[in-house]
Amino acid sequence: MHTREIVFVMTFALSAGGCISGAGVRPYRLYPPAPRPLGPEQVSTLTGYVQFVDGNDVSSLGGFFEILPGCHVIGTPSHWGERTPGGNSAVVATTGRWTFALPMRAGHQYRIEVIVGVMTAPTGPLTIKGYESDLGGNQTREFEHATSLKDIEACNAEAVRSLPAPR
Repeated sequence: MHTREIVFVMTFALSAGGCISGAGVRPYRLYPPAPRPLGPEQVSTLTGYVQFVDGNDVSSLGGFFEILPGCHVIGTPSHWGERTPGGNSAVVATTGRWTFALPMRAGHQYRIEVIVGVMTAPTGPLTIKGYESDLGGNQTREFEHATSLKDIEACNAEAVRSLPAPR
């Protein structure tokens, strides 16, 4: 398991800005325009701690994406922050960039999450993982970050095996 011991808890005053909600938000399409939008059973969705998809910076595109099935290389930002319950403090970290090779399947949802360990002092451990869920919201797989080119090659091989047979 890869962890970083660089999480800091900071207290700050609440700002007037609101939170962005994912409810009712249409994912940004990261595939070429189609005559008709593809249905959820034909694409994969991606959300979470994401900055790069296949080498392209998507940080300004809203954080919720539709992507065609296949192997996709996902890169994280290098800084993370989240308000704690109650909203009067925050957990912030310099995570560095993490890379995930995800063999995305049609009709599945993917998310990259920062998991903060037990905080016993002003600092504590964290890790970043990828998760796959089916359209019913049932988690089907968990992914560790890629550590070498072999992880990306394995992702590509799995994606090719899972493609439907030509008609």
